[in-house]
Amino acid sequence: MEPTTSLQNRPAIKRSTLAETYAQVLKDLEEAEPVLPDAVNRIRATRRTVWALRARLHLYKQEWAQAEEYATKLIDKTADYKLLKPYSTWFANNVIATQESIFELQFSLQNPNSTRLQMAHSSNGGQYRYAPNDRFVQLLNNPAVGGGRSALIGSITQSGITNWYGNLYYRKDASDPAYIFRIAEMYLIRAEARAQLNNLSATNGALFDLNQVRDRAGLAAAVATTPTEVLRAIEEERRYEFAFEAHRWYDLARTGRAKAVLEALDANVKVDDHEYLFPIPVTQIQLDPNLEQNPGY
Repeated sequence: MEPTTSLQNRPAIKRSTLAETYAQVLKDLEEAEPVLPDAVNRIRATRRTVWALRARLHLYKQEWAQAEEYATKLIDKTADYKLLKPYSTWFANNVIATQESIFELQFSLQNPNSTRLQMAHSSNGGQYRYAPNDRFVQLLNNPAVGGGRSALIGSITQSGITNWYGNLYYRKDASDPAYIFRIAEMYLIRAEARAQLNNLSATNGALFDLNQVRDRAGLAAAVATTPTEVLRAIEEERRYEFAFEAHRWYDLARTGRAKAVLEALDANVKVDDHEYLFPIPVTQIQLDPNLEQNPGY
């Protein structure tokens, strides 16, 4: 391979296909796994980080048996990774390290978590640039839906107006980590894989894994019985469990359910097929004539 030394001499390479990209990711993970330590390190890549990414990769590729296999590798490490109770235990009260975390991005006073700064209310040293909408606040505050996950939001009332904000990033000095992989995700990945493999058992199947996450949130066991009902229950659980961890859109896109779900939530919302992909920024297309805009944009 020749290094690119300028925009003028770069090779004319078209964008890789999705299949090619997935294949490269898998190849990298297969090469990394044997050379990384099998150890707990929540801020450095280890063999466990590979397992977590492989579980997610196989889920996205609908390779259910492998998704189950790699999620199980981490779930079985019970001394190192646990679902903690009550729900807020893993992120609140200035907790420094948590057994919930498999891999996270570390921040400090000198290198603050910018997401926390944007989410926090101005009264708590934040910029309050984005916040949960009223409908989602109601869902998280519903004991039968959010359970203990109501701790993910907070509010402040000023001049008779109540403003709700995301409360995942808790520390006033903005040194909160950003969680990339948590053990809760492994349970829900395995639940989805098992449901797709038609193992719905409440003792060793999809419902068992789903109910572990629900129990930790202080919720009753799921009442779903059919494969479709269980998959929808898992989809909903991911919606609340990862409220501020940027999974929701990708879950709806990878399952092809964005149109059905979002249009059902709001009659004013219209999801066209091309919107399952984001547009490529115009500046990037101007820089590289080999890039082609995604269809529909």
